[in-house]
Amino acid sequence: MLIYKASQNNLTIFIMVLLFVLNLAQTSDGGEEPPSAIEKPTLEKAATPPTYSPSQPASEKDSTNGVFYRIDAHRSAYYEKPNGYSFLTHTPLNIVDWLKESFQQKNALTIAAIAVATGGLIAADQEIYRAARNTGRSLHITDDDKMRGRIPVVSGLAIQYPTNLGSALYFLGDGVVPISITGGLLGYGLAASDVRSLQTASQMAEGMLSVAIVVQVLKRSTGRQVPRLATTPGGKWHFFPDFNDYNKHTPTYDAFPSGHIATTMMTITVLSENYPEYTLIKPIGYGVMTLLGFQMINNGVHWASDYPLAIAIGYGLGKVVVSKGRNVVSAEDIPEKTTKRPLFTNMAMIPMPIENGGALFVVGTF
Repeated sequence: MLIYKASQNNLTIFIMVLLFVLNLAQTSDGGEEPPSAIEKPTLEKAATPPTYSPSQPASEKDSTNGVFYRIDAHRSAYYEKPNGYSFLTHTPLNIVDWLKESFQQKNALTIAAIAVATGGLIAADQEIYRAARNTGRSLHITDDDKMRGRIPVVSGLAIQYPTNLGSALYFLGDGVVPISITGGLLGYGLAASDVRSLQTASQMAEGMLSVAIVVQVLKRSTGRQVPRLATTPGGKWHFFPDFNDYNKHTPTYDAFPSGHIATTMMTITVLSENYPEYTLIKPIGYGVMTLLGFQMINNGVHWASDYPLAIAIGYGLGKVVVSKGRNVVSAEDIPEKTTKRPLFTNMAMIPMPIENGGALFVVGTF
């Protein structure tokens, strides 16, 4: 009983560290003060269409393929319609810019805090893993990944879906989720000629590709065992494992860092930066990420210490792709314009119980 209680305390420490790293990531932007008030964005089109260069002031921007959205009381963002292949050409530059931005003196405290958080969690990983398993059993959350069903999409391709609570929690971090969000943004952007939606979809694609490359490099460099296959407490580290051996026995080497958490954090960052009027994006996103983080430990596919660096990677790359996908200017610099109300000005999601289950109703103002 005493051992179980100690494990529960370690699980509490893990959740507190996770929240700390989330808060730290959001305050590491070089001291920039947040806007005093968030206004509902307004779609603004410039009256004249001169040529556009990223270095030119807003009054000289070409609005033929772009629009301004007011993102807070003092700033607006200019979105230009992306090219269909820009997410591919931008990805290498995103990674380079992320590395340059991350390893600066102003971020020394953030880097140190991530290292300390990771080191502290490594020391407690085995106890946190045991606590998560005990908690999962007490809440009747399975520790297996039962993705048995398959939804056919096209010939030879199908999407798996969860069949119980445990697999549903794990599914929150599945690649299908951010890909579906990206597809939805792309579809709406094309249907409604919404440049912001199109640009956000492009940023999401850039973010997923950038995160995948960075995480794969780190996984193949650190070679850490996942909890369910660990041969030593906290898992053994096989630095720079053989390339073919990694491919054949991936779970033996791919725990650190978590690609699921990095991708989720990137998704939250890109969406919340581009749609600040939807204030529920962050609380819902962080709640989802916490549940996902718990279930991946319960499933035995990640240690708690796999998360701090993953959160930093997702947040940092998310900020970089957003900065490349739009240009933020002072509201006073916007040229003479006409204003158009977005198609969806308010939207809310309401969970409702129904017979043999539940449903999520989406209510919006058109």
